[in-house]
Amino acid sequence: MRINKSELSKKIGQLKGIVPSRTTIEALKGVLCSDGYLIASDTNLTVKAKLEGMEEETEPFIIPAKAFDFIGSLPDGELEVSVSKGNLVIKTGKIKNQFKTLGAELFAYTKSIDTDKEPAKIPALKLKKAIDHVIYAVAVSGSNQQMLGMYLECMDGKLNFVGLDGHRIAWDCIDYEGEFQIIVPRAAMENVKKMDFEGDVSIYHDGNGALFKSEEYEVYTRIIQGEYFKYKKMFMSGEMFTIIDRRVLMEAINRARLCGSAEDKAPVIMDMSGDTIGLTYRSTMADFHEEIPVIEPFEKDLKIAFDPRLMMDSLKAFECDTVTLELTSAKQPALIKADDSDMTALVLPVNFKEA
Repeated sequence: MRINKSELSKKIGQLKGIVPSRTTIEALKGVLCSDGYLIASDTNLTVKAKLEGMEEETEPFIIPAKAFDFIGSLPDGELEVSVSKGNLVIKTGKIKNQFKTLGAELFAYTKSIDTDKEPAKIPALKLKKAIDHVIYAVAVSGSNQQMLGMYLECMDGKLNFVGLDGHRIAWDCIDYEGEFQIIVPRAAMENVKKMDFEGDVSIYHDGNGALFKSEEYEVYTRIIQGEYFKYKKMFMSGEMFTIIDRRVLMEAINRARLCGSAEDKAPVIMDMSGDTIGLTYRSTMADFHEEIPVIEPFEKDLKIAFDPRLMMDSLKAFECDTVTLELTSAKQPALIKADDSDMTALVLPVNFKEA
């Protein structure tokens, strides 16, 4: 096989994070070249990336993980890749090396899903933006399986994207006519966001898995079973609200965090009164205070505290200049709403002691 080094290196870079370092299937510790695609799989998640310039008639072969960095280090230009006596041979110019490899038939992965049904077709840009708005709130670990996935719920002319981890919730939606519900593991959604999808992305699903497909990429994943949380009931409007410059609030919280250390668990206390929010952050290293203006004055006073990291993550996910904060009491969640879209987030408060 002859292929451009930059193309092969780019696609390996996109897929190598999926390659498992520990698995009972040794062949999966590499990527498979087959039918014009580069394929990586950990059995639960399979990603295929089209290799431009690769002839589909090329006999399948596996590129072992040890060859990834070597390929990336080669000069730009055409590579000649072949398999001989159990070795993967890579040549370009005066450079030649070989790596032990396994037979392509040993690369076991879920190859397909039923694509006979009409898929949901979503513009790639809208899909990736919605994922980006919500992915931060999906739990990274834990015993609750539903929290480990992003909920895609299509109903009433909207495709909803929801993530929660027990401390915060993120919810975004795009217009789409259809009806389905699936819980997609976080790792799969991260890879959908990472791949260079263009045009429309077709979403297929059955009782076991989901497939996100375009001409260039395919992301197949097992889905999480079970019923998702009644998330809409959690988004209760607050009794008081304000509108604030998102970046001004983020910068103030960031300054507070910089005054402490990475080990500090101190909350940021927000004293809301009139047309200002007073931010206080006290720890063994800091006694920070700053007042920032709000655009819409508060109708009543409220003092509430948050984990600064959780609040920052939520604010970062928004793209608009200003957001609406809705609050009720120091014990109830804060609701954050975008001023330019349907994106909404909810952050739980934490306990704090008065100075």
